[in-house]
Amino acid sequence: MSDQNHQQISSLLAEYAEKGHTGSFFMEKATEDFQFIRPSGNPIDAAGFTAMFSGGDINVSKSAVAKIHKLDVYGDIALVAFTQTVEFTYKGTPNDDVCTVSAVLKKVSGDWKIAWMQRSGGDADLESWS
Repeated sequence: MSDQNHQQISSLLAEYAEKGHTGSFFMEKATEDFQFIRPSGNPIDAAGFTAMFSGGDINVSKSAVAKIHKLDVYGDIALVAFTQTVEFTYKGTPNDDVCTVSAVLKKVSGDWKIAWMQRSGGDADLESWS
């Protein structure tokens, strides 16, 4: 894998952690057929994700990529597994999550885009990746 691909993908994931909770991130940074599989197991597309966060029920105060565990690139496809930390309120109830995220990315017209993302529940153990 080239250092350039690694840097571009790492930057995209950092941007996701920083701006993904605004919802509109996926409207620009995801493929047209993007799906996000929520901890409930239910999928949502980019427009649905944007609407979910614009409704006011979810308010994120802090989010970061704690560690990228696996990043493999196969031509214009990349597979990623990482741990994300996120502090938020859902309908006023505070949450402090550590979750595992897996993603499939595609290179489209020279830019990496997220095609598929699945997030675990919020009680992942970062130490289990050692």
